[in-house]
Amino acid sequence: MSAQTAAAAIAALVSLAATAVVAQRALTRPAARAPMLAWLIGFALFSVAELALWYGAANGWSSATFRIYYLAGGILVVPYLAVGELLLIAPGRRFTRLAVATMLWVTFASTAAVIAADVDAAQLASAGATPPNDAMGGPWTTILAVVLNSVGTVILVGGSLAAGRRRRELRPLLVAAGVIVIALTASATRLDSYGLFAAGQATGIVLIMLGLVLRR
Repeated sequence: MSAQTAAAAIAALVSLAATAVVAQRALTRPAARAPMLAWLIGFALFSVAELALWYGAANGWSSATFRIYYLAGGILVVPYLAVGELLLIAPGRRFTRLAVATMLWVTFASTAAVIAADVDAAQLASAGATPPNDAMGGPWTTILAVVLNSVGTVILVGGSLAAGRRRRELRPLLVAAGVIVIALTASATRLDSYGLFAAGQATGIVLIMLGLVLRR
């Protein structure tokens, strides 16, 4: 097993463990079930993306594997986590209800855009283990990824920092730190640093998980 494949495997196993922990908390905390369910979907999507990353590192990138990785990890993870944050910090608000209702459309539109988009087979073939940034064609996939990740990151970081300041506790700050780590390490693909990319993904998801499930 190459170092790149090992790094991807560790990131995938960490994300699966985090998903299991969040699922357990969702079942045992009925008072916080709505945000926990949104976060559970987000963590499950992250696990799917990391498993695709692992498969791509071990076997090379196919069109199907890259589409799964791009849809689950590149588009949908952050908005689902952001909806969970809104359900926690602003339950019952009109914009929170609108965000929850919109996610069904967002999921459908994103899936349709990724399925319809062309994927550059030459870039996939020459990418090695690192997922190629520009292999996904079509403007809509890029627009969805940029807008949803930007808005979702602002909600996650802003909401977490505000909650940490208001409640004077560490947990929300861990969520903010995890989101920032994932966002920063995503640029490692452009530096062709696959190990840093996979390690950053795993570290970020662990920080977010700790922020969501640690007891006071």
